[in-house]
Amino acid sequence: MKKKSPAYLWLTGHVRNVGDSMLRRPLADLYRETGPISVWSGAPGSGYEKGLRITNAESARSFLAWALEFTLAAIRGKPTFVFNAGEFGVTKAYFFGLLALAPALALASAKGSNIIWAGAGVKELRRYFMWPFKTLAKRADVLLWRDVTSTGLMGRGDIMPDWGFGLGPGGEKASTIKDVSIAARRYIAISLRGDRQQPSQEWIEAVGRLALRVNRKLICVVQVEDDEQMAQYVANRLNAEVVAWGDSNHWEQERRIRLTYSQAVLTLSDRLHGLIIAATEGSIPLGWCEATTPKVANHFEVIGADWVGPRSDSIIELLDSLDEARIEALSTLSLTRVHEARCRVDAVRRRLRAAEHH
Repeated sequence: MKKKSPAYLWLTGHVRNVGDSMLRRPLADLYRETGPISVWSGAPGSGYEKGLRITNAESARSFLAWALEFTLAAIRGKPTFVFNAGEFGVTKAYFFGLLALAPALALASAKGSNIIWAGAGVKELRRYFMWPFKTLAKRADVLLWRDVTSTGLMGRGDIMPDWGFGLGPGGEKASTIKDVSIAARRYIAISLRGDRQQPSQEWIEAVGRLALRVNRKLICVVQVEDDEQMAQYVANRLNAEVVAWGDSNHWEQERRIRLTYSQAVLTLSDRLHGLIIAATEGSIPLGWCEATTPKVANHFEVIGADWVGPRSDSIIELLDSLDEARIEALSTLSLTRVHEARCRVDAVRRRLRAAEHH
């Protein structure tokens, strides 16, 4: 039996952001099922790679070595190429990296290799610098965006939920939410970005009133190392507990924050993947924070969860409208939407897996 050529995955991300490794891990898991994988993570041996849960043998030590290996594979056979998921913006690494890979990608495409770009979101277009990415999008056998605006910006492609929705409790792909008891969830979780303005006194007071009204403890969660100072600030203002950063091992930190979200009835966050992880742990995702951007609404709109993002309503009024009955209704709706999203991600998995067998 002929040995299968590896799939080459470009899975770089923010080395201090658990959400970045979490959302890309399903791609490594998927292609490992179909054959060997070779991954360029951008940070060999790092805590970020631990979040991807790839082995040393699967990790490329440098981009040059990885690019050369892919080029040789394209000359000899038909390797699969998987471009990065997650938020996409034009960077020097992306631009010059794709330029270096252009001849090999052209050859691989001509020979019938699978070119995959699935689960990305385009932040903005940069004039004069988009042509390598437009070319990649045209060559892609599967082109799927994770938000409702990227298709319009790029002029092609379909939509899928973020890869993070394809993971269940504990960060595993096959598990389902077993404990949906509202009463058993004793926390309201808060996860705010550290690079934005501190929440107002009015928001702090509204969150405090909510906690008293529904008899829940408050807990601040750090899933990005840079958010630690903000978490401590909010915790001090609200007399809340804190799940701190811990160490640089993304997988260990992800397990810690997932455990917390699994005990939270709802999660308030302006971080997209804070809300996604919380939702997959059975916590109601609410982007009802003053610094939340339309990015959150754009991604949750894909799964039909239009209540998550900020709206024209007053955030304070929204928070004050929450009671046990409203929470129970939102919980049921959230669980339904997350289940549907996971089914859609599973359908993408089946599509990509099937393509590897042709």
